[in-house]
Amino acid sequence: MHPVCEISSRYLLPLFRSKVVKILVNERGMTQNEVAKLLDVSQATVSLYVGQKRGFSKKINSLLDIDLMDHYARSFAEEVLNNPSLEMTKYFCELCAELRKRGLLSGLQKK
Repeated sequence: MHPVCEISSRYLLPLFRSKVVKILVNERGMTQNEVAKLLDVSQATVSLYVGQKRGFSKKINSLLDIDLMDHYARSFAEEVLNNPSLEMTKYFCELCAELRKRGLLSGLQKK
């Protein structure tokens, strides 16, 4: 069985980033280049998230509390607009801890 942080960074982090990117592009009207600079990723990566070619999995979505992930993604997206140097780590680790507390990562560990 893999450590929880390894599983989270491999499967949950792309999904989390994808949700943040979609909020910033679709709801805040930012360009892909602006989002890329804000999140310190390439524009091509942002494009993959927007096009659901990265960070999207029906299987993983079915195992998680998507509303909880949306809440953390939205919180980070709103905060990073006011503080561009804000690290995603705090939000992602809090999300992961909450998912673990609710027993929602055990399904990913078994897969």
